[in-house]
Amino acid sequence: MSNYIISLERKVALVTGGARGIGAECNRQLAKAGAKIVLNYYHSDIDRDAAVKLEQELLPMGTEVIKCEADISSEDEVRDMIENAIGRFGKIDILVNNAGVAIPSKFEEMSFDSWKKMTSVILDGTFLVTRYVIPHMIRQKSGNVIMISTNATINGGGGSASYPAAKAGMEGLAKQLVKEYASKGIRTNIIQPAVIDTDMLRGRYPTDEQMAEFGKAQPVGRVGTPEDIANAVVFLASDKSSYICGASLLVDGGRAYYK
Repeated sequence: MSNYIISLERKVALVTGGARGIGAECNRQLAKAGAKIVLNYYHSDIDRDAAVKLEQELLPMGTEVIKCEADISSEDEVRDMIENAIGRFGKIDILVNNAGVAIPSKFEEMSFDSWKKMTSVILDGTFLVTRYVIPHMIRQKSGNVIMISTNATINGGGGSASYPAAKAGMEGLAKQLVKEYASKGIRTNIIQPAVIDTDMLRGRYPTDEQMAEFGKAQPVGRVGTPEDIANAVVFLASDKSSYICGASLLVDGGRAYYK
């Protein structure tokens, strides 16, 4: 019988955009590992409903959950969210910058408003949440920051030019965080997913048959699942990865090298 266990007991995790898709699965797996959950979601009926359902799913696991409705591109809302989380749990050990939007567009047809919407959520939001979490991690002399980026920073894609541009900004921020805070006990790493079965990909391949057919064209023969990303998050958030800092981890089934 194996005794290899990843435990995040007594840890507090904040996943931005944590009510649906990859974010929700990250929260499930973090909770299974024992972490307390700060459940962030956007101001929309679909996200509110998803957050309530996810909370009801997580509580029977024995974890503690605080729901935080906040637009992470708003500094005031981010400040309030972090203050609420610290007030409830006293700390934040794990930050997963996951929130994003999908605005498909050809470059020559892209409006400046569309560009700004993408960068405000993905890049500005990542800056704001990290900016307000970092001082607490410095105080406790430990922390994990994980950026959910994309393999499109390697080879383009993601539906629009603004998507890999904003995600590349996240990756640049991650590298600077390593320079400034690794010596203070804060590790920062990057996960680069692709072709994950979420609402975004279902917009292109809505049926299971279409998704399975698309998966056959991938190097590993299938489309990825949110759990594939969440498992990588749990590993990077744990002591099992204590010497991994500044890494970019491809979790894309070989897609970055697909021709």
